[in-house]
Amino acid sequence: MLRKILFIFLAGLLLIVIVLFINAYRLPSRQMALKPVASVDISANAFEHLSKAITLPTTSLKRGAPIDTAAFIHLHQHLRNSFPLVHSQLKLRKINQFSLLYYWKGSSPQLKPILWAAHTDVVPVEKGTESKWKHPPFAGNISNGFIWGRGALDDKMNVLGMLEAVEHLLKNGYVPKRSIYLAFGHDEEISGHEGAKKIAQYLIKRGVQLEYVLDEGLFVLKGLMPGVAKPVAYVGVAEKGYANVKLSVAVNGGHSSRPPLQTPVRILSQAIVDLETHQFPASIQGATGELMDFLAPEMDLGFKLVFANRWLFSSVIKNIMAGEATSNAVLRTTIAPTMLQGSPKPNVMPANPSAVINLRLSPGETKKTLLAHFKKVIDNPKVKVKILNTEFNIPVPLSDVKAASFQKLQKTIHQLFPEALVAPALMVAGTDSKHYQTLSKNIYRFSPLYLENKEIDSFHGTNERISKKSYQQLIRFYIQLIKNSD
Repeated sequence: MLRKILFIFLAGLLLIVIVLFINAYRLPSRQMALKPVASVDISANAFEHLSKAITLPTTSLKRGAPIDTAAFIHLHQHLRNSFPLVHSQLKLRKINQFSLLYYWKGSSPQLKPILWAAHTDVVPVEKGTESKWKHPPFAGNISNGFIWGRGALDDKMNVLGMLEAVEHLLKNGYVPKRSIYLAFGHDEEISGHEGAKKIAQYLIKRGVQLEYVLDEGLFVLKGLMPGVAKPVAYVGVAEKGYANVKLSVAVNGGHSSRPPLQTPVRILSQAIVDLETHQFPASIQGATGELMDFLAPEMDLGFKLVFANRWLFSSVIKNIMAGEATSNAVLRTTIAPTMLQGSPKPNVMPANPSAVINLRLSPGETKKTLLAHFKKVIDNPKVKVKILNTEFNIPVPLSDVKAASFQKLQKTIHQLFPEALVAPALMVAGTDSKHYQTLSKNIYRFSPLYLENKEIDSFHGTNERISKKSYQQLIRFYIQLIKNSD
């Protein structure tokens, strides 16, 4: 009897192993076999154009704060001077004074237009970090093969790169079949309510429907996905939402010489620790599931066996990805305590200490689910939980990766970055693209740059820069994408 049970067990185990290998080897590749396109010569003037744009401090501070109007006006003039054909042959409308909407009319009005989005504003340089920059952040220096300064990667390279591509095509007499909008908001860094949102409202009033929207987003990166040796072009096909939750503890204050046995700061701190200890549940679905479907066929055998059989190994995959901050962020709603407030004086017990928790919301998350999680984890009636309505964005739903517009984008990536794989992914940060949801069901977030992982740290940080080689390739990408979109 024991031998029979052992035989059945081993036979079942063998059958499972066979199924695992069959599933792995039957995975079809989702990549396109394409030859690179011929390289297009890009004028060295493109570097100077971007450099000059960086010198103009179009900084966004916070919503409602005054802006440096002179910097934006000078940038608009710089764009007119740098791209004469764009400004003579495309229609330009200023939206809310400082946002720009260009329209390039196509020859086939029956085709839906496309919209490329970028933003002209930048984040400020953190006080006290100026000396850490190798080149002054608003000098726009060109040195050692790089263009340096705030906005070089976020996001003036896309603004100028798109205009360079259109100017190049106009010089060569190109007329697109499909009409093109270039939408450059001026306040993306503070959520785009006065820029991209107003542009979207303008287009909605005119009944515009778009084939697709392309905004800034993810990059060509290497080493982020386990088991994948090649670089991967990650295309954001969904976007996390955004919320701020305030925790507060209302108690009687008093003198710090007679602290209560359980101080309000301790109560608040314990709530924060509990939230970080008991994270939102991990989930492999939507854009993250699509990411694995695209990359699993390209993995080393060991990882392919695991990722091709998520029905069995989902918990293993979650544990692997949860061990690194970037991959963990695509699995779940993330929690980041960012602001703390206590007493105004060292010897006063705070009467109402508080903390603000910043959350990036996974698809399907709502205010109701947020509150339920917070109350379950904290489980302390002394801690008040409140969602701050000053900034709450629901997640942007998944775009169709089988749509023709995604395939054209994928084709262009393979043509310009032939060494890279292409994979849809979840955008964990916010972009202006959320404001264009009613204009198109196909919204993609991709910046055509190959970046080393260490270069990502310069976003909103010190020594922001873009290589001249990468910038030229970015311009070539937009030239080819216009042709492919036709």
